[in-house]
Amino acid sequence: MDSGEVIEHDRPPEYERLGGRALTSTLVSREVLPDCHPLGPCNKLILAPGLMVGTSAPCCNKLSIGAKSPLTYGIKESNVGGRTAYRMARLGIGAIIIEGTSDHPHPHVIILRSRKSQIERADDIVGLGNYDLHRKLQERYGPHAAILSIGPAGELRLGAACIISNDTDDHPGRAAGRGGLGAVMGAKGVKAIVIPHSRAEKNVKPANPEKFKELAHDFTEYVTKTRAAMTKWGTSVMVDIANGLQGLPTRNYRLGSFDGAERINAVALLKNIEERDGSSNVACTPGCPIRCSNIYNDPEKNYLTSSLEYETICMMGSNLGIDDLDIIARLDRASDDTGLDTIETGATLGLAMEVGLIEFGDGEAALKLIDEVKKGTIMGRAIGGGVVTFARIMGINRIPAVKGQSFPAYDPRTFKGMGVTFASSPMGADHTAGPVIQGRKGLDTQKEVALTDPTVQVEVSRDLQVLAAIIDQLGFCLFVGPTAKNLGRFADFINASYGWEITENDLLEMGRSLLRTERDFNRRAGISEAADSLPEWVRQEPSEPSGRVFDVDPDEIRNM
Repeated sequence: MDSGEVIEHDRPPEYERLGGRALTSTLVSREVLPDCHPLGPCNKLILAPGLMVGTSAPCCNKLSIGAKSPLTYGIKESNVGGRTAYRMARLGIGAIIIEGTSDHPHPHVIILRSRKSQIERADDIVGLGNYDLHRKLQERYGPHAAILSIGPAGELRLGAACIISNDTDDHPGRAAGRGGLGAVMGAKGVKAIVIPHSRAEKNVKPANPEKFKELAHDFTEYVTKTRAAMTKWGTSVMVDIANGLQGLPTRNYRLGSFDGAERINAVALLKNIEERDGSSNVACTPGCPIRCSNIYNDPEKNYLTSSLEYETICMMGSNLGIDDLDIIARLDRASDDTGLDTIETGATLGLAMEVGLIEFGDGEAALKLIDEVKKGTIMGRAIGGGVVTFARIMGINRIPAVKGQSFPAYDPRTFKGMGVTFASSPMGADHTAGPVIQGRKGLDTQKEVALTDPTVQVEVSRDLQVLAAIIDQLGFCLFVGPTAKNLGRFADFINASYGWEITENDLLEMGRSLLRTERDFNRRAGISEAADSLPEWVRQEPSEPSGRVFDVDPDEIRNM
């Protein structure tokens, strides 16, 4: 970005078998100084589709985005659906590496094409929210262009800033949310990355077309059948599940259950969608048969937001004492428009309510605070900085965060395996890094796992972190299932696609190797083993009404 050059390289042989998170984290580890400032010129922002992206494999068009995080100060990968990964793969682009910083104060747009990609200055889009920005970019670069962008929060380089992708309906409703990577993109001077719709896109041809076709057909049938509940209800099914287990974050993690849960659960959400002519069963990426996303309309049946999912419903709902789906949807849209991670922002608003800055349950006041972020006021910058920044400003010591990043929508005193993932993952408190939820097992599929049993959680979290790392490398959606039973399917897909001879054990080593690479970077960046733990209040303060604390042996976590 300092020179304005676009340089194309062939993929080096040592990166031939790396895709998605494996490629972003390997490049960060090798090319980014571990002690650099995340918003400085030495950091790099790297975007890479998974190895299987662009093929006919179902649920497999995720884009990984990596950098050194301004929240955790360690390595970070955040992935997102939408059109971009699919387009990149079909143009033969294995990765984009954005390096340096622009000396010019106005933002730039990177346009990717099959030939002669370029960087353009775009003075007329300074400060635009993502909704106006995407409309303008679609007009400029053509309908159905794939777009990744930042809102005002990213331009301000705030820690909770995310990168927004348009979905398959061209709404800016998908987010690479965690880690503050929108701030890194803003620091580079990039407002948007655009891939215009082009006839130059080509099908990704597998080495063994007939075998691949058979695998894709069988796997599509499998996920369609086994994920039918997700297709009907979406991720919002977790509201009732977490609430029933007394692990639903409520009123800044003071409680584990919410009296208003039935007003924000999957039944209430689907009722609103159907009565207002919205849409459920929406695919967030091309070629997804699960279709767990949605389009949510307001009471007048006008489009309001896309992808109203569990994490947002919880962190902007029960965590704030808000039981009105319309308010939650408005908070979601405001966050997407401003370019804020709804998880980090919901946790920060929970702190603001905890200290009495605004009242619990006051959605209008929460919306005004997000508007302060968009305006760039001091209060807005505090909110947009994330939970740790806000807590330091306000003198708060009860912070729901690990390694600088907020807890997602799972109380670790109930979801104890998730708590182990929060503590031990190189990514900080990230549920997708090792999603230990009810019914999910590790590599030993015969071993029963009780959600609240502290003695089994380290093994399960470790196994699921490996499985999640494999899925992130391939570009599959996590909802296909991070299970040992899918390892054979994944190996078959890779072999049919590339003509390799990958085994299940090879896949496991790929996952473990990736985690070692990420942990090594964090250690070199100064993140010690002492950071691999949950805050003391989670271990000491019982959640109500369950009375649970997080009681997994901390030494066992550090030695996993």
